[in-house]
Amino acid sequence: MDGIKQQIQARQMEALESKHQFELKKLRREMRSEIDVAEKHKEDTVTKINKDYNKEIASEKMQLENKLHDLRKKNSEILKDEQKRFDKMLEEMKGNHKAKVVELKVAQDKEIEKREVEHEDYMEQTRLKFEEEKNKLDS
Repeated sequence: MDGIKQQIQARQMEALESKHQFELKKLRREMRSEIDVAEKHKEDTVTKINKDYNKEIASEKMQLENKLHDLRKKNSEILKDEQKRFDKMLEEMKGNHKAKVVELKVAQDKEIEKREVEHEDYMEQTRLKFEEEKNKLDS
């Protein structure tokens, strides 16, 4: 009987082992399924985060480009205004310069005329002195 009991025990052990193996395989499948679901969820989450991040980057880039465009436009307007102001100042300076040149020319012409009159007076006085001296010598 011992042989039969051993056989029965061996079969029970095999059945238990088989049942245990089956349960292990079942647990492995369930764990693999849960891991696959978790990985899929992780990948979906990463993909969503990347999409949101890329959208945010694109939005920020667009806002910065708009700000840059506005600043360039404003700067261009300021440059135009400053150029107009510079041109106006330049024209005023040219006008002032012309007026100064004319004023200096008039002043120089007056000075020249004054010097010519003084020179003519000096020459006349010298001629008169010369004639007076000549008349003294002749007499």
